[in-house]
Amino acid sequence: MKFDFMGNRFIAFAFSGSLTIASILIMLLMGFHYGIDFKGGSIIHVRFIDAMSEPKIRDAFSKMPNLYFTPDQLMIQAVAEGQGKEFIIQYPAAPKEDTDTARVHADILKSLKQNAPFKDDSLETANVGPTVGAEMKTQAVIASIISVFGILLYLAWRFEFQSATGAVISIVHDLFIVLGFVALSGLEFDITVLAAILTMLGYSVNDSIVVLDRIRENRRLMRSSDLFTIINDSINQTLGRTINTSVATLLTLFALLFFGGSSIHGFALTLTVGVFFGTYSSIFIASPVLLHMTPSKADRKVKKS
Repeated sequence: MKFDFMGNRFIAFAFSGSLTIASILIMLLMGFHYGIDFKGGSIIHVRFIDAMSEPKIRDAFSKMPNLYFTPDQLMIQAVAEGQGKEFIIQYPAAPKEDTDTARVHADILKSLKQNAPFKDDSLETANVGPTVGAEMKTQAVIASIISVFGILLYLAWRFEFQSATGAVISIVHDLFIVLGFVALSGLEFDITVLAAILTMLGYSVNDSIVVLDRIRENRRLMRSSDLFTIINDSINQTLGRTINTSVATLLTLFALLFFGGSSIHGFALTLTVGVFFGTYSSIFIASPVLLHMTPSKADRKVKKS
């Protein structure tokens, strides 16, 4: 059974347009909950005397008096060879009105040692200042823009400009929706979430390339058919491959989401949403844009070589 994707393209356009506008409004109104990588903070590497776990470490922080952040804001990662005693802990930077950040940091370490003793010789600390965090924000934006333009240039060379534009519009659509989800969910925007977003862009364009490549092949094979029919047939022919790839990827992401721990939760959740919309946009955005960007009705006929 063949599904009429092109016949339902305006419904998809309305849905995607509404979702994109809503995502932009959410980003503007709610903003992002930036993590230590972009906002600044402290990282400590400790080896506790006794075996610890993530809940126990959060409980130790909850007992600290006048703590300016909540234990839920901690990023805790166990060191594989640490035998349950060695951890890397990240927490937000001290408030701007508190100028003596060194004292604040020292008080936190002192309280932590009282609640959960650790070895002094194993302690390593690092601070990420607000200036460094601001620079990383700028670099993240630049990396995303370069990715989009790089994809556009490659696809314009590999295919045709209409196909390249369709693919780029689809990944920009995915980018806005995923960013809107991150803002709406209150997910901490850290370096792992950024990595998931950039990975999602690559996944989305890969899905689009598969469909666009089949369209290009069928334009040579189906010379008597119009572009509307060719695109519909091409999407239906690649639909099985698209679904199988997406399901296999999502199963892996679900495993990371439910069993990967808090340190990778943001990455897995962001990429899960990205894979879903990346699959959707390769079918309902990239291909219809190619159809509508074809200059005239006559040009929509396959040209003979």
